Amino acid sequence: MEVQTSSRVEVMGIDAGGTMTDTFFVREDGRFVVGKAQSNPEDESLAIFNSSVDALAHWGRGVDEVYPELATCVYSGTAMLNRVLSRKGLQVGLICNKGFEQIHSMGRALQSYLGYALEDRIHLNTHRYDEPLVPVSRTRGVTERTDVQGKVVIPLREGEVRQATRELVEAGSQAIVICLLQSHKNERSEQQARDVVLDELARLKVEIPVFASVDYYPSRKESHRMNTTVLEAYGAEPSRQTLKKVSDRFKKHGARFDLRVMATHGGTISWKAKELARTIVSGPIGGVIGSKMLGEYLGDENIACSDIGGTSFDVALITKGNFAIKSDPDMARLVLSLPL
Repeated sequence: MEVQTSSRVEVMGIDAGGTMTDTFFVREDGRFVVGKAQSNPEDESLAIFNSSVDALAHWGRGVDEVYPELATCVYSGTAMLNRVLSRKGLQVGLICNKGFEQIHSMGRALQSYLGYALEDRIHLNTHRYDEPLVPVSRTRGVTERTDVQGKVVIPLREGEVRQATRELVEAGSQAIVICLLQSHKNERSEQQARDVVLDELARLKVEIPVFASVDYYPSRKESHRMNTTVLEAYGAEPSRQTLKKVSDRFKKHGARFDLRVMATHGGTISWKAKELARTIVSGPIGGVIGSKMLGEYLGDENIACSDIGGTSFDVALITKGNFAIKSDPDMARLVLSLPL
């Protein structure tokens, strides 16, 4: 055990994997310790606590003493990505334009061969689509049409929205996503649909979250926008509850910092941020940022990064000291509208 000095512990890092949970504590003098504990999918906050105890034992200190000293804590993990890959997210209901009920389940053609080698891409018999996050049985179409210029040519029929809401609740939906055509050009119809859904849920005395794409990802490309909003409900909302438990346990032991999460663009956001789907691959992204810094220190500009986990295998390339950030990437065989 290392003898503790008067140097404060300022930074905590978390890497929550599917098998093990690692914590890193860094003092203001630059020295650090690492802790490890078995991951606990039922209570991730407990795994982080146990890992913290293991790490701080090297300095002969406890969490009640160190947590109040911390200036910041950054969380990274693969729980959201694993939840999507294993299809263990919330049961989501989807409201879209009538006639477009299968837009999510059909997806874009390239989703059938994402991640394939060239020899498999050119043969149609190898192509396949993954199970959609929202089945057609929990999708309802409503009458409304906004043209490409943003003009409402067919007003929203509120009665159909109310009926769709009732049917989705009866189907067991734990969250409702609303995504209408061209809403990024004119948000009025989608906002109207959102308000009607909330009103109908209140009448039914049902409390479930509602996600309108214009409130989260108001961008062009319908499949990308719909997939990303569905991802927010399906995978990010359960992660928000997990991160709240983590934050609450920190505060229980005297922490005063706001828990941050690695985001797909390479920075960090608060766990309270509305667009939490931006953290879907927070674990691997943290590795890329760290690899770039290590490469700068070693003088290496071209680096292949890999993250081999129990559920997924992620790869990233750093070329000439930089990595690319796409505004419409694909992840988990879904085309998305978020920076990655």
